Amino acid sequence: MAGVRAVKALRRKGFGGEIVLIGEEGELPYDRPPLSKQFLTSDEPITPRLLEAASFYDTVDLRLGVRATALSLRDQAVTLNDGSSVAADHIIIATGASARSLPGLPDRIKGVTTFRTAADARRVREAFDEGPRVVVIGAGFIGCEIAASARARGLQVTVIELRHSPVIRDVGALVGGTIAALHRENGVDMRFGTTVSSFVADKRIRALHLSDGSRIEADLVVVGVGANPRTDWLDGSGLLLRNGLACDERCRVIGGGGHVWAAGDVASRPSSRFAESLRVEHWTNASEQASALASNLLDPNLFRPYDSIPYFWSDQYQHRYQIIGRISSSDDTTLLHGTLRERPFAVAYHRDGRLRGVVACDMPDVIAQARVQLDDETIQLSPT
Repeated sequence: MAGVRAVKALRRKGFGGEIVLIGEEGELPYDRPPLSKQFLTSDEPITPRLLEAASFYDTVDLRLGVRATALSLRDQAVTLNDGSSVAADHIIIATGASARSLPGLPDRIKGVTTFRTAADARRVREAFDEGPRVVVIGAGFIGCEIAASARARGLQVTVIELRHSPVIRDVGALVGGTIAALHRENGVDMRFGTTVSSFVADKRIRALHLSDGSRIEADLVVVGVGANPRTDWLDGSGLLLRNGLACDERCRVIGGGGHVWAAGDVASRPSSRFAESLRVEHWTNASEQASALASNLLDPNLFRPYDSIPYFWSDQYQHRYQIIGRISSSDDTTLLHGTLRERPFAVAYHRDGRLRGVVACDMPDVIAQARVQLDDETIQLSPT
């Protein structure tokens, strides 16, 4: 998303020079959010939705199926794994993040996969067609979406989460408890406060032993325990690696001499709004940050600080959860609308009297209002 949006913004803003767009995957850039939802639940086989039509790439040097392996600041060049290199006046790093694995996870065992790419989604989709017993490790939003998609296909599903609530880092225990209840209402076996101690497998996965002493039979295990920014290829480059690539307000990478930029999941940038550095792994951030980056790159005299309000959403069963702001499980909470036992509802998160964000279930108007509130610190939301 970030790489393609950067190209689109550069062209839209009048840049007519050469652009080389490099991607490790061998297919045209596609939209990731539907992979854990519509892609898995559709009755008919579908293909990933492309970010842009194939003709969009006619004006760029598109190189698919190759990976960046090193960056030379002296030469302003990127080395690729096919032995070639690309020199440029400006380098935009949008390498995103890679799915974390688990210690002790069997290698090359059928029925075990992480979930990040279209190839991962295809494996899971094909496995769903066989009617497996599904275990999802990790109850973040991706894990919860995969669980909901599996239940929509009528599959037996167990979710394993070390913490005591789903998505607790994103919404805290209060709202997390309502999400757990939603999954249980829909027949998911939610296991909290435990983790996998060992796997039982021959040529394919058979079962998992948990740290609480229980055993779960499984035909498909999907690991959704978060992601790491893809910066390993930049070790020794001289760029500042700090929870991703440390950037300034203009999206320039610190240590890059003003010629290296970053956007999307890999970029960590300062936020005066929330008084901390943020690395945001969401669709809207990748798109908005890439556009701001393009403006700053093309006009050195322009100062367009990027300090967008984080926003993302998650579709689970027939409900949409929307989260705006920078919230923490330690924030104070106020119920704005509805009741937590029913849907829709909205909860405000605040700290020291200052609004930090809002989580809403099936209440898009409240999210729109919250965006205005977060832009104007003098206004506070009130329960109704």
